[in-house]
Amino acid sequence: MKTFALKRLLISVPLVFVMTFVMFVIVNWTGATKFDSFENDPSVDPQIIEMEKRRLGIYEPVPVRYFYWLQGVFFDIRFIPERRYIASFEDNDPEKGDDRYRYGGTEIRRPLAGVSGDYDVQGETGVPFGALAGSKQIVALLDRKAVESVELTAGPGAPAGLAVIVVTGTGVVPFPFKAKDGSAPKVTIRLDDLNRQAAIAEIREFRLDAEKPGKATIEAVAIKRRVWQETYPGRAKKRTIQALYTGQPDEYAELGTLKSPYTSKPPEGSDWAADWGAALRVVQDKFVEAEKTWTDGGKKGPQPEPSKIQEISFDRLEFEARALEGGPLPVSLLLLHGDKEKPVATKVADLELVSDTRTMTVDIAAIPKDVDLHQVRGLRLACSRPGRAEFDDFRLRAGGSPFHVGAPNFGKSWDKKKDVLALIGEKVKNTIVLNLWALLIVWMLALPIGIYGAVRQYSTSEKVISFMTFIGMAMPSFFLAILVVFIVSLTYEIPADSRFSFLREILPIAGRTSQNHSEMSFLGQMKDLARHMILPTMVGVLGGVGGLQRVLRGTMLEERRKLYITTAMAKGLPPWKVLYKHALRNAIIPFVASSGSILPGRMAGSAFVEIVFDYPGIGRQMLESVTSYDIPVVMANLLIAGLLLVVGNLLADIGLALVDPRISVEG
Repeated sequence: MKTFALKRLLISVPLVFVMTFVMFVIVNWTGATKFDSFENDPSVDPQIIEMEKRRLGIYEPVPVRYFYWLQGVFFDIRFIPERRYIASFEDNDPEKGDDRYRYGGTEIRRPLAGVSGDYDVQGETGVPFGALAGSKQIVALLDRKAVESVELTAGPGAPAGLAVIVVTGTGVVPFPFKAKDGSAPKVTIRLDDLNRQAAIAEIREFRLDAEKPGKATIEAVAIKRRVWQETYPGRAKKRTIQALYTGQPDEYAELGTLKSPYTSKPPEGSDWAADWGAALRVVQDKFVEAEKTWTDGGKKGPQPEPSKIQEISFDRLEFEARALEGGPLPVSLLLLHGDKEKPVATKVADLELVSDTRTMTVDIAAIPKDVDLHQVRGLRLACSRPGRAEFDDFRLRAGGSPFHVGAPNFGKSWDKKKDVLALIGEKVKNTIVLNLWALLIVWMLALPIGIYGAVRQYSTSEKVISFMTFIGMAMPSFFLAILVVFIVSLTYEIPADSRFSFLREILPIAGRTSQNHSEMSFLGQMKDLARHMILPTMVGVLGGVGGLQRVLRGTMLEERRKLYITTAMAKGLPPWKVLYKHALRNAIIPFVASSGSILPGRMAGSAFVEIVFDYPGIGRQMLESVTSYDIPVVMANLLIAGLLLVVGNLLADIGLALVDPRISVEG
């Protein structure tokens, strides 16, 4: 028996994983992910989306992503430290004008032809702004490939309230001049910011206006920073950031926008050395507040659960770098920290870039103690020699041992933001319990009904039973569930003073428990669970009895016509003994053989019943996960269904060996 079971498992379990790989390829075939729905949502930080994509390997080939998932399933075995990306540039889309890593110490500044000059501003009526007074000139001058921003400086004696007015087809966008610390009034118009309010091609003209008439001398400069991106061909759109150094002293490029290294951010995104004690207290306070709100509200809805945070510390900063021109290039890495508006730059490493791409590392422990790792604002890459450098994939490496073995890890739900096992564990149990009860009742009814139909073939009662089972087989489960809910809901309208008031709200039509379930005694809770399971179980029974009853009836009729039954009857054996000891034992073989796939099949088909009865089961969760591209949950459900099928077929084979002596599990 043990040898047989081991052989079956060694054959079947690998086939289950082959099935999961095929399904993984299918669900990832279009390349759509849950993150696509967030990319156009202004309330969601695109850098956090990008960080999650890189962490989950969205840009990796499908077989590699499947291997990552499989690695988590097999006890989450890892041989390399975890890494959290803080800048990878894939979320920048130059074609759309995005440049979130736009900080650069080296700039190309050139006069904006036809714009600089003297203007006689006629108060609020304004005057055309030189060469920016027409649509065609605007498109030609403000080419976003050559210009990032336009800096306008007003000379002495400029009228008060001076502003640039951008006239579009739907209105005007003002850009007022402002003077800081006694300097000349100035305004900088970033084309990215302007484009978010009006497309460059739709701008009709630029005008100068002021609160009062006066003369204004304007100096216009077009600015293009010497930090840009290079896009490699390929589906993943691999992008890097490049910096051109001209050899000027103290020349640098900056990354002033870094992602949070934490997937859930109890600490600030700029925190590289989080105070996990403080973070835990914040989470605990939020849980206490949520639980109090839930209690004060009559304990309606799901009970709040304490959030879990993954405490992680980093021991190394890593990134890829190489010299594209002028190598080897000496580059100094400085860390920006402290005040957000005026960060302090502290040198943390001296690097030498060569033509080959190399992984640069900076130990966190080697960073000077005066650097505030709780307020990291950015990175500065300085070089005093001419050349062109390329950087990519800035990431923090988690400390501790690189080797890790833990419990099976199916990842986190992309939709619910919870561990997959924690999300589906209770729902799998609910669905299994529901379908086991339905299956048990189906067998208890299908066996006697099938035997009766074979013994009383063509009798009136057998025809009535066959008709009823045909109705159950033909009626879709979701329609049957709706019909049952409708019929039972009529009892909710029975008046309390009616003589049929004992039928009022006789059975619940939704949910798994009542709202006051937690306040009941143990026996009361069991009764409450049983009452809620009656209707969904009944729907499963009505839809399942017919098929098994017809199978058993057909095999019984076939067995009764065989010669060994005639011989047994001729020898004078009692009819009940011939029927139950000889005919039934052979007739039940197809019944037992098909039982292995019944439970997984019923679990897969129970989604609509669970939706109608608002029952918290795995079928409903699976349907929601498929529609929302929640791949981790989908894959976990597929694996559980496959393993249930393997176990079910194994038990069915063992059952066949018990009912049929001709079958041996020992081979």
